[in-house]
Amino acid sequence: MRPLILLDVDGVLNILSDDESSVGWDLVCKGRATAEGSSYPIIWAPDVVEAIKGWLDAGAEVQWLTTWGHDANRSLRELLGLPELPVAGTYDHEPAGVPDDDGPSHSAVAPAAPDPLTGQWWKYDVVQRILREQPRRTVIWIDDELRRALQFRRWAEEHPRVHAIGPDGDQGLTARDLAAIEELLE
Repeated sequence: MRPLILLDVDGVLNILSDDESSVGWDLVCKGRATAEGSSYPIIWAPDVVEAIKGWLDAGAEVQWLTTWGHDANRSLRELLGLPELPVAGTYDHEPAGVPDDDGPSHSAVAPAAPDPLTGQWWKYDVVQRILREQPRRTVIWIDDELRRALQFRRWAEEHPRVHAIGPDGDQGLTARDLAAIEELLE
């Protein structure tokens, strides 16, 4: 069974730092992408985009798991030069491969990060659903919130098929993160 990579956008692909010299990549690009009718600045490292394309070429399956929801497959994907990817789920737990219906994406209706009062997180629910449906599948969950959401990192560590990668949002995925992911894909 092919490994599944669940990919967040902000803080993973979209570098959140304003200081480009601190991100660890020799080359970063800037542009804008639209979600829910609003334009957002995007800063990314082309090396990261090439790594994602390499994962796909190597046979991994990559799906969006982001508050961008289906909007990730619009101007963002075009800006980054990525192919259209399935959306693993949104706040209402749409299954992967649901047609892009121009409905609202998750970011309009639910918090991006775990709720500090309840500890619940819609992305965790999506990962749990995937594991229930495909218990033998290797899942690489990449989200900058995993850096701070220790309860979810601990949960992932208890599941040998789940690998949590939590980059620093101000740097996005680094060369070190990419090397760790490549090792998991071997």
